[in-house]
Amino acid sequence: MKKFFGLGRGLESLIPAKTTKVVPKILDNVFYIEINKIKPNPNQPRRDFDKDGLKELAASIKKYGVLQPLLVSKIETETEKGLNVEYELIAGERRLRAAKLAGLPHVPAIVKDNFDESRLKLEVSLVENLQREDLNPVEEAEAYARLANEFNLTQKEIAAKVAKSREVVANAVRIITLPADIKEALRAGKIARTHARALLAFKDETKQHEMFKQILAGNFAVRELEVAAKEYHAAQKPAALAVNPRFQELQQNLSKNLGATVFIKSGASGGSIVIKFANLEELNTIAKTILD
Repeated sequence: MKKFFGLGRGLESLIPAKTTKVVPKILDNVFYIEINKIKPNPNQPRRDFDKDGLKELAASIKKYGVLQPLLVSKIETETEKGLNVEYELIAGERRLRAAKLAGLPHVPAIVKDNFDESRLKLEVSLVENLQREDLNPVEEAEAYARLANEFNLTQKEIAAKVAKSREVVANAVRIITLPADIKEALRAGKIARTHARALLAFKDETKQHEMFKQILAGNFAVRELEVAAKEYHAAQKPAALAVNPRFQELQQNLSKNLGATVFIKSGASGGSIVIKFANLEELNTIAKTILD
């Protein structure tokens, strides 16, 4: 392992300075490590890596090298031949994969010898991924959900860690509630994030699938989907009983006699009389007046 100075910026380059938890300080010494000695993080929250994007990054790495060091922890194991040293990746898997494609024998990395808490590794890996711009919406939603569920973080705390607004986090997490096949289509890029948000407006899963098929068929733009959602919700609401002008005088007389606000509403299938009261005493007075 070759020691190299001056490139590292520490964990602060991966996680915003504003954080609600104390993060162990990492020295900014950077080492060149044999690439075949770095093991992937088994808890890597990211599943999808765009092949074309990796090829583009690999081409850039061939020309300019790995500009941002990886973050790794040292793993030492005793063997018959002596001490074996390997490294586990904490953050930077996309850079590591691209460096392998580029055929680099060594990569720059910040080594944290005592970075051995698996939960802390996972948290850093999640946050590092969420700060990337090329995450698909499902990966983003799943990462937010893991930070909330496994680390008991509020949406406000998560937003502070990833330098985004709480509203952005809240809207992203809602994607988790979509049916599995719709999420897979979103993950694969068959539908857009805006389509997914519009589908969330349909609370009924059957309706979501119906509109999803229409999107795949090219029958709905996002704006048209939003309009359809509003029309759908309006149709689900029961029609309100209208106030018939013929009953206004009777309504006023009842209100006066009962000493309470009275509404008379009518519709095609009948009507209703609503008597409002503020407390039990008023109810008893109204009931006594009616019964007497």
